[in-house]
Amino acid sequence: MRKPPFPKSVGNAIRGVIWMLKSERNFQLEVLALVMNIFLIIFLKLNPHDAALILIVCFAVLSLEILNTCVEKICDIIQPEFDIRVKIIKDIAAAAVLLMALASVAVGVLVYWKYVF
Repeated sequence: MRKPPFPKSVGNAIRGVIWMLKSERNFQLEVLALVMNIFLIIFLKLNPHDAALILIVCFAVLSLEILNTCVEKICDIIQPEFDIRVKIIKDIAAAAVLLMALASVAVGVLVYWKYVF
């Protein structure tokens, strides 16, 4: 199978993001957090280094949420009925998102602290 041309690949990725925005509540909340952070970056006039740190952790959370959703959808296809092994897999994928979200909060506190106080 041939790989699609680059513009088509980008279009496919954009459709994936749109699907996540329409279908996944957690992703919607995380995008809201990204928008709030972009506002804070502009309002507080963060230096480029601090702005980059904030954006990196925001996009890391969004990326892990997408991967978590992929794991869940694949598990649901492979095993539609309840299976404790599938539950563990899904819980582990969700834990990855949780850990990155906690790390992003820590980064946010450390970065924004010096701009607010």
